[in-house]
Amino acid sequence: MEAIGTFFTEHVLTYGTFAALGIVAAFVCALLLCFHLKQNWVRQIPLMLLSLIGLVVGAKLFGMISYESYLRSVGATITLEILFNNSGIVFYGGLLGYFGMMALLFWKLLKKKRLAWDIVAVSTPLFHGFARIGCYFGHEVVNGELVWQPCCYGIRMHGALASHFWDSRLPTQLIESAFNFVLFGVLLYLILSNKKEERRGNLIGIYLIAYPVFRFIIEFFRDDEVRGGYFGLAFSQIVSLLILFGVALFLILRQKGVIKHAPIDPEDPEIEKYDLFRSDKPSEQS
Repeated sequence: MEAIGTFFTEHVLTYGTFAALGIVAAFVCALLLCFHLKQNWVRQIPLMLLSLIGLVVGAKLFGMISYESYLRSVGATITLEILFNNSGIVFYGGLLGYFGMMALLFWKLLKKKRLAWDIVAVSTPLFHGFARIGCYFGHEVVNGELVWQPCCYGIRMHGALASHFWDSRLPTQLIESAFNFVLFGVLLYLILSNKKEERRGNLIGIYLIAYPVFRFIIEFFRDDEVRGGYFGLAFSQIVSLLILFGVALFLILRQKGVIKHAPIDPEDPEIEKYDLFRSDKPSEQS
């Protein structure tokens, strides 16, 4: 039993495993929503998959930027090689890279853009919920060897409850995971209950407000100096504020008419070819 437990904790409960599980869950969710809401999944799903390139690049780039701020604060040597080899990945960089690449692809290659963004908004926190569990049950390299060491960030606690968590810390990753699953549930309810086409496309805005507000607050309890920051704020708090400012500016400019409302999604004549659950398929004649 001990050997099985060791194998499970050291080889199964890894960040990569949970991140991969989250990606699968997110894309299965997106595919089912495409079927249910009559979105052209033959176009949307491959475009979302292609946008994972932006996720990887953005996550690593933001990891390097945040690590650079930490090295600068402690007066350490900073080189591009050190930043690339020793920095981790940052969710916000992946999120912005993912969304940015999808914006370009959707703009050119997808007809029903509003619905597409609603589907993306629902599936994103589902992925993040799984990934944050993997962040807690993570591997780290110590003296050149891969060891299992929970990546638990958070303020230290006292008492009996504290003994159940790594290093007696508040498990902010698990709290963030729970928040993402709740946010997924709320957005899923909204996309399924909405019947008006003019309201499509609003869920991405809800997501880009709800998550940055939560992330800004939870960072006060994360106690993760390696991620660095500026002006007394953590790097992720600064990005949260910039996203909230960008959303607020967008809404103000749209209210004033400077930015036009996105047109209502047009009908997609190709959708019938890819609807696997059509109930009006011609029956065989006896």
